[in-house]
Amino acid sequence: MSYVSRTLGKSESILFSTGYHWLYWLGAAILAGPFVAVLIVGALNGFPTRDIFLLILAFVPFCYGVYRFVHGIALEVAVTSDRFVKKTGLVSIKTEEVSLDKIEEVNVEESILGRVFGFGTVHVHGTGAGKIRVQLLRDPVHLRRQIQTAREHLKHKGE
Repeated sequence: MSYVSRTLGKSESILFSTGYHWLYWLGAAILAGPFVAVLIVGALNGFPTRDIFLLILAFVPFCYGVYRFVHGIALEVAVTSDRFVKKTGLVSIKTEEVSLDKIEEVNVEESILGRVFGFGTVHVHGTGAGKIRVQLLRDPVHLRRQIQTAREHLKHKGE
């Protein structure tokens, strides 16, 4: 069960959730892949000196790739009927959230590659809450649209 699901209020529901774009996962795999490949080939060949040297070279990128993979699993970004939530961390959890009625603006940054592949950075500005920033997010324009729709529903519910 996700963090956002566990922290929902009685009348609150998740309207939209997203995570990192597939290019984020590809980057983590590219960093970790060579170490795994050399480990498999080395195990089949009895670990000649060349393979041990390649394992040593590939170890640091492997560690960073595993770190990025765990970081990606730990990210939750969601729009509920009452708030916008960004949660990071598996063991030590950090949340940034802002009530929908306190959101001043939502900005989306998309590079040329971001437009082509459908990823970008989202900045959510809230009153008193500062700025929540999420990079390499899958379909950031759709996230902004979901936040705007949820804010309109909240406004109409309050009237």
